[in-house]
Amino acid sequence: MSNNSALAVNSDQNFWDEQQLAALKQIGLASAPKPELAVFLHYCQRTGLDPFARQIYMIERGGRFTIQASIDGLRIVAQRSNEYAGQAGPFWCGADGVWTDVWLQATPPTAAKVGVMRKGFTEVLWAVAKFESYNANSPIWKKMPDLMIAKCAEALALRKAFPNDLSGIYTAEEMEQATPVSAPVVQAVVEIPAVETPKTSKANAELTVDLLNILDEVDKTATVEALKALFDRHKVYLDYMFMSPVIGEEINLRMAIMVRKGELEDAGQ
Repeated sequence: MSNNSALAVNSDQNFWDEQQLAALKQIGLASAPKPELAVFLHYCQRTGLDPFARQIYMIERGGRFTIQASIDGLRIVAQRSNEYAGQAGPFWCGADGVWTDVWLQATPPTAAKVGVMRKGFTEVLWAVAKFESYNANSPIWKKMPDLMIAKCAEALALRKAFPNDLSGIYTAEEMEQATPVSAPVVQAVVEIPAVETPKTSKANAELTVDLLNILDEVDKTATVEALKALFDRHKVYLDYMFMSPVIGEEINLRMAIMVRKGELEDAGQ
């Protein structure tokens, strides 16, 4: 992987350079050990995905670091192989097992399936993702259950079609069930000290609501200037990553703001 960017990852570098390390710290990897960063570099070089364009990233879950890619990142790897020949689907079904190409029910689908075609293969490589297999408690899963489970099915299908390129790389949608909501996890979260805000020290449940509200603000920002103003208003939360007792997943506001900044810049806002 090589381009003219100052942060470009080269296939022959042995470790991250100083500028790259500084950028990695800004996107949430300040505490990542050197061996974990070395593994992350290997995956970036192996896939050709750009960590600074949010195509691939490393996240700490329960004290362990996992490497994830966006669904777009998996698609890029498949396309670059020159053997990708398109997809079929997604399709969804309910408990009756009848597949449809659009999900119009108020309740979540029971499963989704996607087929990936690869040159030289005589059959479509299908993958089915069952809704019950994933931790679908986050707001985005509740808002768009059909889209989220379809992403899981597509990721499964892409790995099935391109195992040499994508083995061991999972999307965020798939990894949410890696931290299931359960009583022991919630108990552990409750013991985490609350963040001291300018007004008062809040309980973790209240902080969860605050963080979700701020994430909603981030998504609604229309310009980079508005995002900077939001950043200044919520500095107290920016380095606080915790396991929410309400939605059972990690929240990293700094990462969310960086992602939104990139989206706004790409859109010329």
